[in-house]
Amino acid sequence: MSLLIKGLPKSVPPVYGCWAILDSVNVTAVKPATVRRTWEGTDYVLDCYITQNVKDEWLAGNISIGDYVLVEYLERDPDKAGVVAKVVKTW
Repeated sequence: MSLLIKGLPKSVPPVYGCWAILDSVNVTAVKPATVRRTWEGTDYVLDCYITQNVKDEWLAGNISIGDYVLVEYLERDPDKAGVVAKVVKTW
């Protein structure tokens, strides 16, 4: 399972679209992105697939480590998480 938990979870985070912080990218890996999100005070680390657009933006230098990204779950399965876009912060 690609969902790594730091500390004991109070609850399981919902598996619908969310934003997360990009921790690492390795475009040659099966799940090239690692993201971190916080849910109810617990950090969750996910290994994610990426879209071709996200890969192209990464290679062009438009997405960096520490950026906020949008994560979607295929069939509401945490093992099928994918980074689909960069979130532009306006707050």
